[in-house]
Amino acid sequence: MEFRFNMHPLFRSRIVRINNSLLPTGFTAQSRRVALDATAQISEIINFIGTLSAQAQGLSVPVTTAQKLRNSDHHIYLMFEPNDKNGLVVGILKVGRKSLYVFDPSGETVNVTAPCVLDFYVHESRQRGGLGRELFEHMLREENIRPEELAIDRPSEKLLGFLQKHYGLSKKIPQMNNFVVYEGFFASNAQNSSDIDGRRMHITASPNTNLFGPTFTTTNAEERRRSTSQTRSPVAPQPIIAQPPVGRYAAKRPTCSMAQIIHNSPTTVSTEPNRNFT
Repeated sequence: MEFRFNMHPLFRSRIVRINNSLLPTGFTAQSRRVALDATAQISEIINFIGTLSAQAQGLSVPVTTAQKLRNSDHHIYLMFEPNDKNGLVVGILKVGRKSLYVFDPSGETVNVTAPCVLDFYVHESRQRGGLGRELFEHMLREENIRPEELAIDRPSEKLLGFLQKHYGLSKKIPQMNNFVVYEGFFASNAQNSSDIDGRRMHITASPNTNLFGPTFTTTNAEERRRSTSQTRSPVAPQPIIAQPPVGRYAAKRPTCSMAQIIHNSPTTVSTEPNRNFT
């Protein structure tokens, strides 16, 4: 894929990593204007190749756009081929971590935060030349993960064949969402306890399943945890201790004759001696 501008300054290596800054990792600009131009050019590349990827997969809306990348913590690997003109972008691979509810091998639903392949495309003119394998291997090294640790979002038949051919991934665990996970996915992610939060749910069948989807019920272990956390031991009431008045509030109040008249109270004569004020 060729563009109207020179891409050689953007691609200092064959494969570059681009995050939500829309600039290649390690890219340095001499001025703010140069950085803005580079961002605009990267956005044009991402939008165009994202559209081609969607068309190749038969999708009505591109999965990868510059705006979506800007508003996420995902990142993209772009493959570049230099030439005597402006250069060519020949492949894209989008990855990122997502929180998913997936079935484990025993049929329980588990909430995991897993690395995902969100988009993968090599231009038709460069397919079957080993570029897809090169791009995918680069991503695995950069992310320090193995193929079976990945959840694949809406893989095409070509991508499924690619994973089986190069990595021997063929035994899928059936899922109800658009993601595909393989055997070994949970064994790999279980090594990092932060990837699986322990929330497991059983699926229950009901007459409304066809209308509203499956119903999830928690396991007994989780119910015990909830009941334990929600049960409060009664707290004994604390006795209220009256504090005697102090200071001017402890002084004797003078008798109000008007109040005595209103309430028909007998008049009392003060026995206190008169005080002389000077």
